[in-house]
Amino acid sequence: MLSHRLALRLALAALALALVAYGLFKPAASHRRAPALPAQVATGPSVSLADLRGHAAAVVFFASWCNPCREEAHAVADFAATKLGRGHVIAVDTTDGGNWRGFIRRYGWRFPVFRDRDGLLGDSYGVHTLPTTVIIDARGRIAASSSGVQTVAGLAAEFEHAS
Repeated sequence: MLSHRLALRLALAALALALVAYGLFKPAASHRRAPALPAQVATGPSVSLADLRGHAAAVVFFASWCNPCREEAHAVADFAATKLGRGHVIAVDTTDGGNWRGFIRRYGWRFPVFRDRDGLLGDSYGVHTLPTTVIIDARGRIAASSSGVQTVAGLAAEFEHAS
């Protein structure tokens, strides 16, 4: 008969494998150089990864039709307004056939937003679900990637870790 502790460990290991299989938990990031952003922003101030060198940055992949993206939109805006996030949040509208401009207005996003109509930028960042937030470290490398709804505290913690 297995002890309760061993049974718990086996159950947790099985859960971790299931989460990895479903893409909800990602092992440590590859720390590879972050792919370049498009040359032109759709809305907001112009920015490139070179402009952000020396600071961590969050790249938020979203779509206006995505319900979880709407759930996290206020947290992204609130984090972008903090001292830590100010000037270091970028969004990418992914293959959106919806009203992305209305989404940006509704949630008060004032940071750069790029368009990724064909999903190629998302593919280059390893984005498989929306929303996904990719944290880029001060050296321009991918430090972390999180799928699902983010919070202000969660974004702050990722930033602290990547700085």
